[in-house]
Amino acid sequence: MISDATLAVLLAAKIHGTDAAVRSTAQRCAKLLPRSKRDLMFQISDSKKPLELVAHIAANLDLELD
Repeated sequence: MISDATLAVLLAAKIHGTDAAVRSTAQRCAKLLPRSKRDLMFQISDSKKPLELVAHIAANLDLELD
């Protein structure tokens, strides 16, 4: 299942298409998540190329469509 934070980062990548926007969104979302669920957001914000990382994550999502 996709989390709201992951969805927000994917949308930032789609709408803005910049590393800065993706990094900023990931940092904002990490502050709102419990410590146990922040790992992905920190990986994205610490990445040298967060836009490419998010594209890779999006390509490998397992979505359950009802």
